[in-house]
Amino acid sequence: MSDYNPNSSSKYTPPSARSAPHYAANSVPANADGEDYSFDDTNAWDAPLDRLPVEQPVKPTQQIGQNPFAQKRSPIDPERTKKRKRRKLHMTIYISVIALCLLTVAAIGILMMPQIAGYFWTDLDNYAFINGELLRYDADVVTSYKQYRAYLQRDVIFPGVFIDGIHMGNLTLAEAQDALGDEDTASSAFSITINIGDKAWTLNNENVSAHRDISGALLKAYSYGRQNTTDILSTQKTPFRERADVVMGLRNQYIYINSKQVYDYDTVRAVIDEIVDYVTRDPVDAQIVSFSFSTRTFTFSDDQVGVTIDGDALYDQVVALLKQGVVNRSITVSPQITLPTVTKEDLENTFTLIAAFTTNTTSSANRNSNISLACETINGTVLLPGNTFSFNDTVGERTLARGYKEAGAIAGGELVQEVGGGICQVSSTLFNAVARADLEIVSRSPHAWPSTYVEKGEDATVNWPNLDFKFKNNKDTPVFIITYYKNRQCTAEIWGVTLGDNISIDLESTVTKTLYPSTEVIYIQDTDLPVGTSKETVKMRTGYVVDTYKVWYQNDVEIKREYFYTSTYKAYQKTIEYN
Repeated sequence: MSDYNPNSSSKYTPPSARSAPHYAANSVPANADGEDYSFDDTNAWDAPLDRLPVEQPVKPTQQIGQNPFAQKRSPIDPERTKKRKRRKLHMTIYISVIALCLLTVAAIGILMMPQIAGYFWTDLDNYAFINGELLRYDADVVTSYKQYRAYLQRDVIFPGVFIDGIHMGNLTLAEAQDALGDEDTASSAFSITINIGDKAWTLNNENVSAHRDISGALLKAYSYGRQNTTDILSTQKTPFRERADVVMGLRNQYIYINSKQVYDYDTVRAVIDEIVDYVTRDPVDAQIVSFSFSTRTFTFSDDQVGVTIDGDALYDQVVALLKQGVVNRSITVSPQITLPTVTKEDLENTFTLIAAFTTNTTSSANRNSNISLACETINGTVLLPGNTFSFNDTVGERTLARGYKEAGAIAGGELVQEVGGGICQVSSTLFNAVARADLEIVSRSPHAWPSTYVEKGEDATVNWPNLDFKFKNNKDTPVFIITYYKNRQCTAEIWGVTLGDNISIDLESTVTKTLYPSTEVIYIQDTDLPVGTSKETVKMRTGYVVDTYKVWYQNDVEIKREYFYTSTYKAYQKTIEYN
């Protein structure tokens, strides 16, 4: 074997390519049909890896005939062949599709050249995609479109639009403004008359400033042919075609616009408020003007109905007319009438004598004089609602200087002579009238023993200054008090609102207990008496406990009974003073 020289120009020859060995065929070993072990005595195995040739392993081959070196190829794998054919088919399809796409893009580019590059074919039809549709380019249509576009792009009001009867076609906004005139000087006259009852108010140019809204009318006129609607959403009509149709339609169907009158609504509101203030008034109740105690007649003031109008509703009505363009209208407003709570007729029917009471006096001239003087002082008293009448405050202290005289009076259980004696009959008479008029009793005390001029339990004693008779006007209207003495009679009258239809009140008293005094005589020495004389100072008197009731009648039939109070008259033993 020769040594391997890496620098030699000779190349390594694989064993399969070498010539057959020199031994003869008849000298083939017995195991030649087995595996072929061939040894290469070269030192190529020691060569660097990057220099070694890559050899495919030798597959066993079938010997052909007697020649051990004649070999038959291995059979072809059918699966491998199928895979190779499938790859070739896929590659063919891929290349075909790519080629088809390129041809399609090229065709579309040629077809859409007018839309893409603005180049128009002369021998071919030109197309473009517009709104999702493939449209063919038509030179006549394009020329017509350009004419429409140029017409619609003019900065003028399109022909066929009128403002206040003046044609605005082909005028710019400035030119149209000049043709219509100034807003302030162009306002038209208006008159709105408001009638309420026998009064009338007028709103016109003299008290409400106004002008025409020319600017708004011009903007509306200018907008025709420059706006789109939603009506074309479900159609194939383009926004441009819709605007063009509107402009072309103006040539046959004119548009008439009237400039609106604009008013100073704050001034309108102020005028309406003045009307409301003038018309509105609250209802006035009739009142008592006077009462003639001599003729016992009332004088009443007239009642007045209340009048109101809805100022907001009237303002809205006037403004609505003005905004509608009404320039001459007369409207009538019906005010709301509010009746008074108290009418003059009501007072005439309700103010009358509520209750009266009369007692008989004695024959004592001084006593009757005191009664008459007290009656004159009380007579003519007007007791307003909520006020309280005091007998002592009204009559005052009973003195000689004021005209009162000495007369019989009860003091300390004794009958004595006293200045002003007898006026308890006035207070008792007044008490009976007051109770029957259903006024509130504030303070009342019975006498030491029952009086002869009234029933038991129906008297009211007074004494200056601590024992008083008081009552309160618990009604909503004033009451008028009349007291007088005449022909040995003392009378008290209460005038005012009646208790009701044929309703009256009376008092009934019942003795619930009798108090009997001791029969023993009480003797008291009085050194002021002459020696050997005596006198009876206190008479023996029986005492009583009396319950009094207020009984209500309607048409003389009892309808209600209520407890009033209890009076107690103490019993007195007979008392004699001596010396």
